[in-house]
Amino acid sequence: MTTESQISLPTVEGVQDANIDILPSNYLQIDNFFTPEEHQQLLQYVLEQEAYFVPTSTSTNEMNYRRSMVLYSFPDFSQLILQRIETILPEVIVSLGIPAFSTNYIESQLTAHNDGNYYKIHNDNGSPETSLREITYVYYFYQEPKYFSGGKLLIYNSKISNSFYVNSESFKTVEPRNNSIVFFLSRYMHEVLPVSCPSKNFADSRFTINGWINRLAD
Repeated sequence: MTTESQISLPTVEGVQDANIDILPSNYLQIDNFFTPEEHQQLLQYVLEQEAYFVPTSTSTNEMNYRRSMVLYSFPDFSQLILQRIETILPEVIVSLGIPAFSTNYIESQLTAHNDGNYYKIHNDNGSPETSLREITYVYYFYQEPKYFSGGKLLIYNSKISNSFYVNSESFKTVEPRNNSIVFFLSRYMHEVLPVSCPSKNFADSRFTINGWINRLAD
């Protein structure tokens, strides 16, 4: 079922699961995260940077597990989104129902999903190099009218098996709404469903700024 968050953020959506046999994987989605002017400037910037996008990979270098393009350096907009996230982080932590933590740093990358692109089920802090990632965020943006379909985010509810969080069969479905940002715990298993973009034009892609909020090491 869907419940409204009580924090003072624009158009906030949170999801709860009533099944007590499953650990619910809650998320927070906020619409209109950037101003219309910032959103348009970001779109224009991305189109100008097309030549600098490179194929994505995974930490395990597994083949046919992830397909998209990524831009790792975009200083102006990276700084903008990090400042916005830092401002609302206390409210995000409360909404997700987790204890407060001290932030070490926030990572960011700019990703483009075009025709046939996807990311199979995974979590974001399953290796020693990523173990300090506490919260994952995904900011969605694209041109309108929209020229792609698909690309939904599935966030799987959790079970504990042998002291590890593993995914259950049930999940939450997050629509990639234009100019919205989603927050969820980095340990949750999740996946990006395949995108269909018949034109195959880069400009028609499903774009995201995505990254991870890292906690201070103990």
